[in-house]
Amino acid sequence: LLMLLLAVNGGFAWAQTNAPVANSSATNASPPQTDIYSDHGYFDGNTRQMVYEGNVVATDAKATLHCGLLTVNLPPDGGHPTNIVALTNVVIVNIDEKGQTNTVTADKAVYTYSVVNSVTNEIVTFTGGNPMPKAENAQVIITGEPLVLNLATRIYSGSNYRTVFKHPAGSGNVNESSP
Repeated sequence: LLMLLLAVNGGFAWAQTNAPVANSSATNASPPQTDIYSDHGYFDGNTRQMVYEGNVVATDAKATLHCGLLTVNLPPDGGHPTNIVALTNVVIVNIDEKGQTNTVTADKAVYTYSVVNSVTNEIVTFTGGNPMPKAENAQVIITGEPLVLNLATRIYSGSNYRTVFKHPAGSGNVNESSP
């Protein structure tokens, strides 16, 4: 679930310049934690599926996910979740290390995780929206249907892909790119 929440931050890193190197020597740091709240929820021990229904809010130290329904599939060995699906008014908000807000909105977000031939694959696919999925921060707006984020390469792609580069207030310019 942490990967789905961090999708916003990872995908926008390319739009930022000269990002500072993270300090990995934090002292007395608490272990990472993700909290999930919902109106209703259950865990099916047979299928190893966690389901959260109604006003779902998932938070960690860096991001917040809002949606109507969240389903998390856990592998039998208790390792990394293999599939996470967020449905209905999906909004992921992240504040990056520079204090910048990054937001992705869609009707559906699907996170898939696999390891094939020692290569880790982590993909988040955003579909649906108004009118389509949108990723946005202060510098850029990206839309596409679907809008696909590869977390390993930190690259967004999609069909009907459009990018709007925002300019500082007063410049009067907006640049767009599309296929």
